Amino acid sequence: MILEKTVKVLEQIYNYHKIVLPRHTNVVIGLGYTAVEVASFTHGKFLGLAYTLQELIKSSGCTKIHSAGSLVDKPLEELLHWTYGSPSLQKIIGVATLNAASQYVLTIKNPYHNLEEPLEEYFKIKGDTRITFIGQINPLIRQFSKITKEITIIERKKHISESFLKFNCKHDITELKESEIETDVLICTGTTLVNDTLEDILKLYRKNARYIALIGPSASMIPDILFDYGVDLVGGMTITDTEPVLRIIQEAGGTKLFKQYGKKYNLVKDQD
Repeated sequence: MILEKTVKVLEQIYNYHKIVLPRHTNVVIGLGYTAVEVASFTHGKFLGLAYTLQELIKSSGCTKIHSAGSLVDKPLEELLHWTYGSPSLQKIIGVATLNAASQYVLTIKNPYHNLEEPLEEYFKIKGDTRITFIGQINPLIRQFSKITKEITIIERKKHISESFLKFNCKHDITELKESEIETDVLICTGTTLVNDTLEDILKLYRKNARYIALIGPSASMIPDILFDYGVDLVGGMTITDTEPVLRIIQEAGGTKLFKQYGKKYNLVKDQD
């Protein structure tokens, strides 16, 4: 329901502020990421990204999207509603569209608090702070492991880096003991939105974690509903130059290659 509710809030923002919906000008399904480019009349182009689930590419048949060749002719609202339902390439396109349309809103109407301080200060990380990563977010694991070794990594698909095997590594949440669910900081990759695991994760950890963060290009959407569901920080990426990023994604590149054309940001929930 998080994605469905976020789409509805986004549509309400567009309607209330009488913002003209941008038109989508490009859809690219890469092996690593899917990208949707939208263009506005007054603020240029915006790019939304979503992680391409590998198991969906491996499905039988050479045609993966039956409306391929006409995606840019579909109404933007239709692609937004593709976020509904179970994981599929259509859903991934929908999430990328949601992120693109959100980036337009965040540019012209941004009431959210953008975190300026380093993440380790915001999370109050110390030598005994327990951090759980849902997804192998390599840069943050390396960064935070300089402060604390109390790190748990849950990675379902990717091979866990050898340098991280010294931490508590699992392939599924079900492998955790009850005591291991207790954590100070929970950091989820944005892919949990795409594979429909985020809501169950939040139910499990909401009362067990002091801070909950959702981070990654796939999480570059307006954060209202995520905040309502208990997320404290939503970290996304604004693409500042869409053309080279589209080319990188077309050629099976990922974050390591396109991050130079983007700017990361962290939106935090206002403290009551």
